[in-house]
Amino acid sequence: MSIFRLPRWVVKGIDRIRRDFLWSGPDIDHPGCRLVCWKNLCRPRDHGGWGILDLDCFNKALLGKWWWKFMMDSSWRGAMVIQFNYGLSRSNLWPYQTGRISFFWKGVLSCLPALRSCFSHKILTSKDTLFWHDGWINGVAPRNLWPIEYGASIHPTGTVHELRHLLVVPPFSDNEVVRLTCTDVQTSDNHLKDIKSWRLNGNGTFTVKSFYNLLIDGGLRCSISRFFWRNWCPKKISLFNWLAWQNKILTLENLARRRCNRLPTDTCVMCNAATETVDHLFIHYSFANKVWDYFISILRLPQLPLSLRDLWGRWRNNLHSERRGFGDLVAKAIIWNIWIARNDCIFNANVMHSLCLIMKIDRMLVSWCFSLADGPKVKLEEDCNTVRRSLEFLAPRVKSFEEIRSSVETLDPGSG
Repeated sequence: MSIFRLPRWVVKGIDRIRRDFLWSGPDIDHPGCRLVCWKNLCRPRDHGGWGILDLDCFNKALLGKWWWKFMMDSSWRGAMVIQFNYGLSRSNLWPYQTGRISFFWKGVLSCLPALRSCFSHKILTSKDTLFWHDGWINGVAPRNLWPIEYGASIHPTGTVHELRHLLVVPPFSDNEVVRLTCTDVQTSDNHLKDIKSWRLNGNGTFTVKSFYNLLIDGGLRCSISRFFWRNWCPKKISLFNWLAWQNKILTLENLARRRCNRLPTDTCVMCNAATETVDHLFIHYSFANKVWDYFISILRLPQLPLSLRDLWGRWRNNLHSERRGFGDLVAKAIIWNIWIARNDCIFNANVMHSLCLIMKIDRMLVSWCFSLADGPKVKLEEDCNTVRRSLEFLAPRVKSFEEIRSSVETLDPGSG
């Protein structure tokens, strides 16, 4: 990957294996339902994805280091071979290639369009900077500032030194950077070279990571990524909550949309009153309402959210900043356990009482708090103690409820 450009069919084949393993586990011969587009999962987390490595972009980022080495490393022997074979100048970011090109160098050239925008140019002698193409005016190339003049130019590939007479005539001389450059060119030492540096990090040196981040950046930002992936609960629960937030879990509504619903209807199996959507299942129907109302009352949380989007937006923002961490845990635990109870009802015909579910959530929250490091544990201590007292209060009631239910099932096995 770091030497040759991966063919598209190879990238697709590897991605197919990775995708099937993600959704199916080791049994990739029987792939499961793919809930989210693979490209979306390959976005960084702050862009709304899972941060899975994008092979195509990573391959380009690795190849980019060879162009940096060709430009900057004077001791690299390979640069002499490239210059001999293709007649290239080390400082030229706009090479014109003719004839046959090696597979290695063709791969390096494929990353050049994205690479050009990552350089900053400091002009000293002006002999190593292209006048029209390089972004030496505050990162912008003159051909983009003066397209008419560029179209009329008889030397479109000339350096700043070769076209220095343009620096003192309008419209170029009206630009402050051009005037300063003209002064620097006249007073500079002819033995110096123009400086090209990497714009994407502070030290001006190329890194694969910074180039990869540029290639993968789609311009979008995820509103919940700042806090959602905090590792205070198991990762699988955070992933499930992310899928629920994106409306990608297999509710009966989504199964019907995919034409995969084996039930005769998409009506919620818990209440038989409405279509089973993510908002209905986790917030609106009576069973979920009881669970939410309980934790809202004991923890003094804001009123019930209107939807899952509202949960991770307005509802969370209404929490005091010091309590948002525990509020996130409560929301994730409720959504996760309601889904488990729903699946138990569908696949095992077991209907869980709301008190039993609340007690499960209490135990889960307490176990998460105990597993935290000392710093976060202190922040969540007050709310955790409230949940612990709730657990002590509910335990006898749930125990007596289970004893009554067990005795009824013993007398009448068909009643369960």
